[in-house]
Amino acid sequence: MAQDDAVDQAKNVVEKVADNVDAAAQKTAKAAQSAADSVSKTARQAKDKAEQALDGGQDYLEEALSCAKDVIRTHPITTVAGVAAIAYLLGRLRA
Repeated sequence: MAQDDAVDQAKNVVEKVADNVDAAAQKTAKAAQSAADSVSKTARQAKDKAEQALDGGQDYLEEALSCAKDVIRTHPITTVAGVAAIAYLLGRLRA
């Protein structure tokens, strides 16, 4: 009987250890999933902000290009003279 009691106690200890290991594994899995969700959410937000910045930059560039076209159409001779002067100065700086 003492041997049976010892075996039963050993089984109980093993079951308790197994339960504790299982509970720890579940907690770890939940924590890992939570961290993965958080990283995914943060990455999604960063992507959205980058897309917004890109769209804003593209709009700004299109606006600047449109303004430049308007100035060139309005003052073509002045524009050509200005470009020639800038090219001359850059050429002098390089020499």
